[in-house]
Amino acid sequence: MAAIHQFSESNGAGEVETIPVANLNFGSNDSAEINTTTYPITRGDASFEKYLRAKFTGTFTEISNMKFWKSAGTLVTGETIKAAANVAYAQPSATPNADSDVPVTEGTALSMQSAEGAATIVYGASGVSGYTKYLRLQLQTTGSTPAGAVNQKTFTMQYDEV
Repeated sequence: MAAIHQFSESNGAGEVETIPVANLNFGSNDSAEINTTTYPITRGDASFEKYLRAKFTGTFTEISNMKFWKSAGTLVTGETIKAAANVAYAQPSATPNADSDVPVTEGTALSMQSAEGAATIVYGASGVSGYTKYLRLQLQTTGSTPAGAVNQKTFTMQYDEV
């Protein structure tokens, strides 16, 4: 049997976890699986931050070399996606953060750690949750960002499994 990977999203002051999440839409509301028509981002503003974790279940020996990046999808004028790996959870905010731009190649991908701070997730090890630390994402726009929906993006979470 192989490892099963799912993304979870955490929201709210008391951290409510949604797992799995069907989409990572950015919007003007702190909730999972946002409908962007209902919660659009006003030009010049930022989305609420997304706090994501990968969770590994199933049967495996070890998960290692965990990486995250934007692998497809063009940014429109004035649009940036900020990202930080291995952060602590905080109530998501729509205030623009100072994180770096999300990497766009595997060679510059964000390196992820286990929730416990290790470089690997070992199946069945005492005290191991199967989660990664948090990944924080935020879409930021400027006054020159075109009105309406932005292009679809693809994010890749890559890992080695033994």
